[in-house]
Amino acid sequence: MKRIILTSKLLFMAALMVFVSGCETLDEGSDGLVSAGSFYSDENTLDAGLLGIFGTLRRGVWGLDNYAHYCGADDLTSRLGSNKWVVLESDQFARTAGNSWATNDYNSNYSTILAANSFIANAHPDGVDEAVINAAHANAYFLRAYCYFRLATTFGDVPMPLEAEPDLEIALTPKRQVIDQVISDLEFALQWADNARDTDPTVSNGRVTKTAARAYLAKAYMQLTGYPYNETDKWAQVKTYTSEIINAGVYSLMDNFSHNFQDPHQVNKEVIFAHIMSRESWPIITQNRVYGFRWANWMDAYMEWTYFNNFPEGFRKEFCTATDGNPFFAEFGNPIVTKFTYATGAPNSTDVGEAREHTWQTSNDRIAMRYAEVLLMYAEASANTGDPTEAIDKLNMVKRRAFANGSTKQAEVDALPAGFWMDADAAVDYTAAELDTTEKLVDAIVNERAYEFLGEIGGNRWLDLVRLDMVAEVNANRDPREVPLIGSPSDKANWWSPIPAGDTVLNPNLNGGN
Repeated sequence: MKRIILTSKLLFMAALMVFVSGCETLDEGSDGLVSAGSFYSDENTLDAGLLGIFGTLRRGVWGLDNYAHYCGADDLTSRLGSNKWVVLESDQFARTAGNSWATNDYNSNYSTILAANSFIANAHPDGVDEAVINAAHANAYFLRAYCYFRLATTFGDVPMPLEAEPDLEIALTPKRQVIDQVISDLEFALQWADNARDTDPTVSNGRVTKTAARAYLAKAYMQLTGYPYNETDKWAQVKTYTSEIINAGVYSLMDNFSHNFQDPHQVNKEVIFAHIMSRESWPIITQNRVYGFRWANWMDAYMEWTYFNNFPEGFRKEFCTATDGNPFFAEFGNPIVTKFTYATGAPNSTDVGEAREHTWQTSNDRIAMRYAEVLLMYAEASANTGDPTEAIDKLNMVKRRAFANGSTKQAEVDALPAGFWMDADAAVDYTAAELDTTEKLVDAIVNERAYEFLGEIGGNRWLDLVRLDMVAEVNANRDPREVPLIGSPSDKANWWSPIPAGDTVLNPNLNGGN
């Protein structure tokens, strides 16, 4: 099993690569520095450059900053007062260009993109086989696509630099065109990625796989099927890419849902792409800050009441939620998200305070794509392309795993037969008679997605509500105990985060859009 952890030495190299990417014009020997092009001299320097890009992105996904975009959905909220306004702006449909979390997320994505652009432009060492170079570049193309997808689905129209040299007067690119670039970059990654994890999911090296490229191609095409694009013909591509992953038989659901969030390094058969983390001493800062206090003591985010009341019963709900008997529920009054409070070091614990590695810094990787999402994308594509039998089959797999025969404790789930979720379960299975129209079937799949991916980095619930034009509909069912709305969920202009004010002041060409 191979695993890459960034040590202090490697992090120094990562930082050097980020610095070098901005030094295109320096000659060799200038104050001891070399140009980016001169740096890439062999295969080892290709690897060092990639570490810099991955490290740049990881520093931007270690916390909850991207949640600033997603809380207009019906799943997550926060509380009035304190420093929670960064979360509440989207929840109350009152987004501003001064939101610090949204700005941090914007800057993180562009830092990664610029590092990827520099790598693509300069990482062509003489004497290294072209296939080796392309395999390295597949990582840069994938990460650029990943960041542009996040930007286009949260900010909308955004600047789209594709060159290493910064353009200080760059204009906005329409979000549909940005998605085209995402697809092009992912196609390159799919062609050239070379990672043993594509055939052996126990390999955990954090690098890009063909499987991850296929999964994100499916996700990009799925977003195009709905608002604001409504390109329903793209369901065929969603089904093709997800079926290729399923038919390969390499990835699978974990029998125990909770094990996805307690294994510190995600060496499992369900995680298709994750941001690898490792708790280090300051100033290494490679740890994950998503787990622990942010979901409990600090209450940065918790669940909305209507969402919690509709949460399907079963082990997934027992693991992910808490109300009565939880001290933080007693203090704050909304259902608690316990999914991320277990953290490293407590694989068999149901006590959020037991055996944590640290209260708010852990070695848990941050999952960005799981096989469960592939199954549900395939199910929705099948429903929309006239194959309801396949759709119901894959939907029921996820539903059975979540229910886990009604188990409430992890030990009970661990005692279930391996692959229990592949066998029919009349207690939870949907039947063709129940889901006898495409609308009913899609509604069931989208509802399952709502609860399967609670609080995960992709913001899936919000993206689904936008794609299906359901934002106003679900907010009409908002419980009166939630924070009051300021803007209207019916106003689609309130669905997009504004470009950060600092950028529009420096470059007026970034005004407008969305």
